[in-house]
Amino acid sequence: MAALPRSTASAGRRGILVFLAVFAAGCAHGNPPPAGAPARTLDVASVRRELVQRYEANRRAFLAKDFGAIMALRTNDFHSVTPDSAVHDSAEMALATQGLLNGIDRWIALTFDIDSLEVEGDLARTVVRQHADRMALRGDGLVHHVESWVTQRETWRNTAGAWKLYRVDGLRDQRRRIDGKPLEPSP
Repeated sequence: MAALPRSTASAGRRGILVFLAVFAAGCAHGNPPPAGAPARTLDVASVRRELVQRYEANRRAFLAKDFGAIMALRTNDFHSVTPDSAVHDSAEMALATQGLLNGIDRWIALTFDIDSLEVEGDLARTVVRQHADRMALRGDGLVHHVESWVTQRETWRNTAGAWKLYRVDGLRDQRRRIDGKPLEPSP
C-alpha cells in the first residue's frame, strides 16, 4: 500500500479496511456531461435491478476467483477511501484483490445486500451490507475459517450503458471472526 504503517496493529487494521473495500463490485471512465447540460434522470427501480445483476456478477467472479472478471466490473479510476481517510487507487485495489484471491482456499458464502440507493445523473450511490465467509490462509501458514462483515457506501458510474464501480467509502459496522472467535479491535 502507500506508506508503511507505524505499528503492526495499524498495519492489520489498514489491511482489514482495504480487504473489506475489495469486496465492492463494479467500467471504463466515462465522460461527464457538457457544462450546462441537464443531468439524465434514471428510474431508481430499473437502476436497482441492474445493480443487483452487477452485484451477482461480482459475487460469481469472486467465488470463481476470476480476477479479470472482478476488475472488469470497476472503472479505470476505481478507488476506495478507508476510515482513516487514506485513498487507495485502482492499482492498490487490484493488488489487494489479487492478494485476497491468492489466500482463499475455498468460499463458503458471499453476499451483497443493497440497503439504500440514490441516483443522480450517471452516478448511483448504494449503501451495501456485505458478508464474506471463507476458508483462507492466515499469517501462521494455516487455513482458517474467516468471516467478515461490513456496511459501506459504493458509488457506481454508468458508462456506455453499463454500471461499473467507481468508489467505495463510508465503511462501518465492520466485524471479523477467525475460527469463530471475534477479532479483537486494535487500540
